Amino acid sequence: MTITEEIGNHVATLKLEGSFTYTQRKLFQDTLKNLGSKNVEHIIVDLAQVAFLDSAALGLLMITNRQLVADKRRLSLAHPQATVRQIIELANLHKTIPLIESNVAPLAEKTA
Repeated sequence: MTITEEIGNHVATLKLEGSFTYTQRKLFQDTLKNLGSKNVEHIIVDLAQVAFLDSAALGLLMITNRQLVADKRRLSLAHPQATVRQIIELANLHKTIPLIESNVAPLAEKTA
């Protein structure tokens, strides 16, 4: 897994690519630790390029959310693929960590 970091306006977007599993936990934790010194209030984990995440990744996201809430900061998950979305919903993670949906094309205007 690779993580690309974008920071601006007190918001950090972490773009993950690959599978998010137990073996990648240290990379994710180190990335979060580095954000701690950058005055970030909201962390968005972009899952658009993640094909799979396991129970260790789910647990890590839950723990991260608890820590951020305790620090009066926020965590959101963005653009999960269908399989990843199913995993998140089966674990009920979407009930505690907000999901940011993909951009939806505007509705076509009605013609009379």
